[in-house]
Amino acid sequence: MEYTNYQNKIAYNKEKANKVALGETAHGRMTLWCILPGQGIKPHVHAGDHYWVVLEGVGDYLSAEEDAVAVAPGTVLIAPAGESHGITNSGSEGLVFVSISAG
Repeated sequence: MEYTNYQNKIAYNKEKANKVALGETAHGRMTLWCILPGQGIKPHVHAGDHYWVVLEGVGDYLSAEEDAVAVAPGTVLIAPAGESHGITNSGSEGLVFVSISAG
């Protein structure tokens, strides 16, 4: 078993949303996303399922199927395989969330 404190891994990039690897196994991957105000991840599609858990900050979850959905700490998002998903930081502080990719 591996463990870490996500707060020790937070790292922002002034140029774009920053992806920090937290761990990977044969069946999944865990990433910490660190996004400054005004930055985001454009909607995109993956072959596997994605689970996002917002830890800090606020933003808007983007999908092709519905209008933007406001997210805040504690929000859990599920994007099944093939479903478009993205996010923008709409706040004044950093947006931090964990992304778990399965499959």
